[in-house]
Amino acid sequence: MHLKRLIWDYPNPLKDDLWRATRMAEYFPFVFEELTQEDKQMLLKHLDTINVPDERKDFIRMVCGGKQDTG
Repeated sequence: MHLKRLIWDYPNPLKDDLWRATRMAEYFPFVFEELTQEDKQMLLKHLDTINVPDERKDFIRMVCGGKQDTG
């Protein structure tokens, strides 16, 4: 799945980083290959506030280079 084909709910993705990170997390890992380093950092920055299963958050941290949640 390519980010350009990701269903953003809008004709053009919003500029809001949290909203974009949430959409990427919801479709992870299908969008992983298309993520830039900037996308990965944005995703990791907002990951704790995104409502996805903890297992997915752990996987995102692992493959995007973030620290594992120890709590």
